[in-house]
Amino acid sequence: MKSIENFLEEIAKATPTPGGGSVAAFTGALACSLAEMVCNLTIGKKKYAEVEEEMMNERQKMEEMRKKFLLLVEEDAKAFDEVMKAFKEKKNVQEAYKRAAEVPCETAMQCVLLINEIKEIAEKGNKNSITDAGVAALLAYASFHSALLNVKINLSGIDDKGYKDKMEEKMREMEEKMKKKKEEVMEIVNKWL
Repeated sequence: MKSIENFLEEIAKATPTPGGGSVAAFTGALACSLAEMVCNLTIGKKKYAEVEEEMMNERQKMEEMRKKFLLLVEEDAKAFDEVMKAFKEKKNVQEAYKRAAEVPCETAMQCVLLINEIKEIAEKGNKNSITDAGVAALLAYASFHSALLNVKINLSGIDDKGYKDKMEEKMREMEEKMKKKKEEVMEIVNKWL
């Protein structure tokens, strides 16, 4: 718990990093952990023997995705630090902004992949943990939208209209998928409440 406490203290400081992009990625990692917990509460239960292998695979995916999100926590802070450095040195500002937009875009893409897996876990996992699957989906949704806010703010500093248009289209496509999957997961969750 001490490292979580330290991370929260770092966020609270009067420094721009770690900021919203790192928190978005960390929220994705929390969603993975909760979904992995549902897998662990399913594996080894007689009632769920027929889905045990699937849940073991999902557990592995959640562990790998959690690690990816934790890398994105660091990458986001580094990318924004590069923006600050570029402004200070008055060079490579556009490239720095692009990198600062691409990292949270990767977080958002990971969230889309994550919510697809959470849907599988909610459908087949231990129903005593259905609300945990629901919370995981909502955290993934929050992580996704938080990441998009960071993409948008960094895109505002980019002059390349073609690049911006491409990124905005990618965000729209992801947003449609994310909304649909979140609703599907919550429908599964609400059936059991």
